[in-house]
Amino acid sequence: MDRTATLTDCAPPLTAKLAPWMRKFIAQNQGSPDFYSKFDLPAHLIYGDEFKRNVRDLQAPIKERNLKGGLYFARKANKLPWLVELAKQEDLGIDTASLGEVRETIALGVHPSKVVITAIGKQDELVDLAISKGCLLIIDNEDELKLIQAHAEKLGRKARVGLRFSGFQTADRIVFSRFGLPVEDFKLVFNQLDKNLVDVENLHAHIDRYDTNERACAAFRLLKIIDWARGEGFDIKSIDLGGGILMRYLDSESQWQDFQDSLLDSVKGKRPYFTWLNDGLGYNRFGDEIVGKPDLYPAWNNLSKERFISAVLDDTQNGEVLHKAFNARNVELYFEPGRCLMDNVGMTLARVTYRKRDTLGNWLLGVNVNRMNVRPFRAEFICDPIFMRQNKEGKRFDQGAYIVGNLCSESDLLYRRKIALDVLPEPKDVICFPNTGGYLMHHMEIGTHGDPLPVNILLDQNLREVERI
Repeated sequence: MDRTATLTDCAPPLTAKLAPWMRKFIAQNQGSPDFYSKFDLPAHLIYGDEFKRNVRDLQAPIKERNLKGGLYFARKANKLPWLVELAKQEDLGIDTASLGEVRETIALGVHPSKVVITAIGKQDELVDLAISKGCLLIIDNEDELKLIQAHAEKLGRKARVGLRFSGFQTADRIVFSRFGLPVEDFKLVFNQLDKNLVDVENLHAHIDRYDTNERACAAFRLLKIIDWARGEGFDIKSIDLGGGILMRYLDSESQWQDFQDSLLDSVKGKRPYFTWLNDGLGYNRFGDEIVGKPDLYPAWNNLSKERFISAVLDDTQNGEVLHKAFNARNVELYFEPGRCLMDNVGMTLARVTYRKRDTLGNWLLGVNVNRMNVRPFRAEFICDPIFMRQNKEGKRFDQGAYIVGNLCSESDLLYRRKIALDVLPEPKDVICFPNTGGYLMHHMEIGTHGDPLPVNILLDQNLREVERI
């Protein structure tokens, strides 16, 4: 083990799972004078072939079971039009969450029939566009239902709709979600539908945990609703189980377990803290009692991507296998992956701008991006940074440092854990944030202080720049 990992006040290592293109790019440019002098940073790098590989992996379990259906790319995971174009090439639908996303998706040549709109708080202009173009509108609440039917009547055209339900019962709990109509009230919902104004094509579920059985329970319940609805004259063709498909960020299960154990031990007082101002990352201590749980993505898991979908499809209820239940009813099945379609598609590069000690004696590494440019949603970004140094040789450091951003804010830390370093990076050295393509690089990105946003760069198979935005 690298001796930097044994530093008692540093976080245990969390080595990122890297695609071959990432390893090649880092190796080619480590210490390259041309790279450091000409490459504009900060930058988000995108490699499209990895997106296509993810599509094949995620579609495989569906095709292997002879199911009809497929994938919608949840484009809120990444704002770049290149991904919509790649999804179109792979014949994916597009899951959109705003009027702007719908307009841009159609402008990029995606047929409106392949566009599903899951936007929350749909308003007049979005509804008019969707009905006029023939997009599929997912209804989240009764007010949306009334709005859509009113606009369909005004336009003299039927709206294509799906109904999102929530509150599914499993063996352990009623699945919580603030999204969707109460599944127990499904008959009341259908009674409000005017068949002259809407075509109900789809039932939709939004599940808040990364749990395959909960998705299967939702699917079985929705199939029963379809059985009832078809008897009432509704021709429902499909079920959409949304996103939330697990992906894996880390190489090592043991590293992930060690990190979680060490975090808990630090909160218990069994080892020194390795987080900024003793942040428990979701854990809190009250006397001798530890409450809460880590606010962390399950960065290592054994149900990554296609395994997750397979587990859903092979779940059973009352002796019935889910994928066979779909085929028996001739019902299509869709998922809306975003993050996992972006697995290893992107990474973010920035420059080290300074090194210093703070008033507590902590080493800080300043970089020319901020926390909103690499925003994890959770308490911490769970992949150790990779440093691409100008000078291959450097003095031994054997200490830890916090990576801090360029906002005038005490809270602007790229990592809240102290990263163990064997060499102290120098100004203009490059720091690589691995696997940021899904949600991390764009979802909450802001140009605070008037700084331009990081440039977006599309790479070809030779890892040469082919386009930038």
